[in-house]
Amino acid sequence: MSTEPRTVSVNVLVTKSLEIDEPAWCIDPHSSAQFRPDIAHNGPEIAASFETRLGPVDYLRAWISHAPYAALQDEPLPIVAVEVDAEVVTLDPDSLRAFTATTRAHLDALDRLADELDHIRGGGQ
Repeated sequence: MSTEPRTVSVNVLVTKSLEIDEPAWCIDPHSSAQFRPDIAHNGPEIAASFETRLGPVDYLRAWISHAPYAALQDEPLPIVAVEVDAEVVTLDPDSLRAFTATTRAHLDALDRLADELDHIRGGGQ
């Protein structure tokens, strides 16, 4: 048995503060970021809200977002994140305009459905 000191390499996680540029529109406290790729800048949310008999329902939440250090970043610039059916989709300006056009068309269809319901409730077939 040797009496000489031995060494071993141990992987340790070292935590230190990282100073990053903060966009003026970002309101995220960044408290959940543990690694550089986790850093995301998020702006204020907007949401449509509708009052029902059971209380308000918020839908189509959206906000500007940018993850400048994300490993699999498709878009190097800020995007808009939209929550649809509990899923978040990220859209560039052209995709967001296409999404809103589709949504407007759907809203028109909902208006026609309301008209049909009025007709049915009014005794029409």
